Amino acid sequence: MSGQDAKELWQQGESALFKARAERRREDGARRKAGRKCIKAKEVKLEWEAQNGIWIAGLVTREIGFDNRVIEVDCHIYPPHTHSVTHQHNEAIIFVLRGRGYTLLDDERVDWEPGDTLYIPQGAWHQHHVTGDEPALVLAIKPVPLQEFLGELNIIYKGDSATVNRDYQPESFAREFAKINRSAP
Repeated sequence: MSGQDAKELWQQGESALFKARAERRREDGARRKAGRKCIKAKEVKLEWEAQNGIWIAGLVTREIGFDNRVIEVDCHIYPPHTHSVTHQHNEAIIFVLRGRGYTLLDDERVDWEPGDTLYIPQGAWHQHHVTGDEPALVLAIKPVPLQEFLGELNIIYKGDSATVNRDYQPESFAREFAKINRSAP
């Protein structure tokens, strides 16, 4: 939209309101320009998330310097022979890079393997299960920044517990990501 600034005649206005709005847009543009544009695999930090029994890392999030406003992308690693807590939240897209398993999506079983994409509808109860000896590495794409802005960010847990595999320790994100081609069907 910034290419249309010349056509937006309100910016030529002399009122304090129009001047404040124009200044806010300039500051916003500078913040976006200064925001992070890339994260290298060697910089990605995996963390243990005990409640869900997964390893997680932000790939495009404000916490690591991106000025993303609508979506964020996280990496989740589910250890072998585990399952997550049953939960619901706003919509999400899960792209499977490694591993095999299934998701119970409102009590419907949806099997997945590398290359598959799952759409999690808003409010759907779901639980992810890893069935094999290999961990599942997925990208989770969610509208978290937009939900935070709208005051609609929520995640509700059903009350069960994750199956945890504390023996599994991932290597660095870069090394785990490098294993993707080795697990292709």
